[in-house]
Amino acid sequence: MPTLAEAKSSNESYTPNYVPVAIFAGGTSGIGQAMAEAFARYTRGRAHIILIGRNADSAGRVISGFPIPEQEDGWRHEFIACDATRMREIRATCAALRARLSHINFLVLSAGFNSFATSKETSEGLDYHLALRYYSRYVYINELLPLLVKAHERGQQTHAMTIMGAGLGVPISTDDIGLDKARAQTIKPLKGVMLSFAAMKGMGYSPGYNDALVAYFACRNPGIAFTHVHPGFVKTSGLHTDAGWLLSPISWLYELVMEICAEYMLQALLDAKRGLFLRSPTANIISTHVFDAPVDFDLGCSTAHKTVRFLA
Repeated sequence: MPTLAEAKSSNESYTPNYVPVAIFAGGTSGIGQAMAEAFARYTRGRAHIILIGRNADSAGRVISGFPIPEQEDGWRHEFIACDATRMREIRATCAALRARLSHINFLVLSAGFNSFATSKETSEGLDYHLALRYYSRYVYINELLPLLVKAHERGQQTHAMTIMGAGLGVPISTDDIGLDKARAQTIKPLKGVMLSFAAMKGMGYSPGYNDALVAYFACRNPGIAFTHVHPGFVKTSGLHTDAGWLLSPISWLYELVMEICAEYMLQALLDAKRGLFLRSPTANIISTHVFDAPVDFDLGCSTAHKTVRFLA
């Protein structure tokens, strides 16, 4: 397990001879923001950094704090507005990126929704928890994979990371992958007030979904690194939304400072070369596997059909 000093030292050693392209989907607040700021600091601003989110004002404040390189050699800092609850909007955003970018080195996915009491559907009929905590992340990786492959073909470091809860997955019912049945059992007058069975399932299922997500892409793309990392309980607004009245009074006992968490998350991002990685809040490797050749899956099985209908 690396110490904080070791994580910082590792991050400081990142000195690529090219201008890296890094996308932070969810980078306008929370852990994503802190990671983007740390990445900009360690690269001294010499990177093409793209923040994706809904809050343009927040993005502007974040970007204004990035270091400005003295030389004009391809660096750029920008924001793209996109609602991560809408898969169609994500696809359109990714299509626009594919049209103008030659490659992507780093893709970091951190947008989320945390609530034990609120369970609802998006405008596209998806479970709100899963839309942000899983579906959007699948779509981002799947749609931007060609640009990640291009970076790998250039001989450059390539890594896709999803920040959720590596190793915290619970048994999943394949009869209710999208939580339609769980939401139907929610008592509407108590929605948002009492603990919701569907909301708890959305919170509990999504870590396992993300474990499967990185395993799926890693085994099909053995030259690229795919990581699911557990950030721990980080001191962000999302923590207290997640914990609510149940945990907020004692959360100060265990929550991490956002900037410290970002050092470990960035160390995990910059350290891996290729393969599948599940990592702890301090970037410790929980599980890893390097695939020697692409693995094909039977996507004609019933579980695959149930999943694909949510992503069509």
